[in-house]
Amino acid sequence: MNDIDDPADSWQDAADDYGEEQDIQSLLEAGYGQLDGFVNWLESHVGLDSRTAQQDCCNAESLVDYLANQHRKSVPDVNEYELRWFVFSHYLRKSSADRETQERLTDSLQRFVQYLHEHSGMALPDWVAATLEDTIFYQQRLRALQVLAGEDEAEWKVGFRAWCEELENDLDLRCLWLPSDMGEGMSWGDAMGWREATLRDDANRRWQDERSELIADGLSLDAARDRLVTSYLIWLDTPQSRLDGATPRDTMRTERSEQRLNVEYDDGIADDM
Repeated sequence: MNDIDDPADSWQDAADDYGEEQDIQSLLEAGYGQLDGFVNWLESHVGLDSRTAQQDCCNAESLVDYLANQHRKSVPDVNEYELRWFVFSHYLRKSSADRETQERLTDSLQRFVQYLHEHSGMALPDWVAATLEDTIFYQQRLRALQVLAGEDEAEWKVGFRAWCEELENDLDLRCLWLPSDMGEGMSWGDAMGWREATLRDDANRRWQDERSELIADGLSLDAARDRLVTSYLIWLDTPQSRLDGATPRDTMRTERSEQRLNVEYDDGIADDM
């Protein structure tokens, strides 16, 4: 499964990268400032002991880091896809916290968003509670991944693919999963070049933004899915100035052709050695 990063507005050069890093640093500094207040609130207002408060802070910090680095966002701006991906995939794969802290994640985040709601005015739509209250699904995925750690490499790969597909299917049922099928016999690659990866990020961001708007307008998930797929296919075949007038589909085809040529060239050199 590929981690979904927030796409750039244009192909980046060194100056753009530096500017983005500055934005990330600002987001992190603001988030860490919230964490200080969060710990004080947990101990003085909620009445948690210092150990539990620090575990909550560790889990909340993981969310702050994830959103800033992967999506250039603060916690109050999180969308449903990003929160579900973090809770049910990213954190489980990336966290180095002890088992007790990991088991506490959903409780920690419930308290963190409540703190942000009370002190920063963070909106709490129904999907926030629905995600963070789904402790059974979270604990099942935590245990399943820990069991996989004891398998040999071949069994781990099969089990991990099934673990990933479980969440993909859950997200798809909620109309949160960007289709891999792009039409015309194309699908997103497992190993993508940087242009394709950036375009997939762009497509996913657009999908999530439009989905939120359609659901807010009262559309059902099935009706929203039909509209989203149509927009997705139009986007794939619409020329973009940032792509020098090419479409996203043509850009990916060109990159894939270049990659195949590079592989053939490298193989030819190896054969001559």
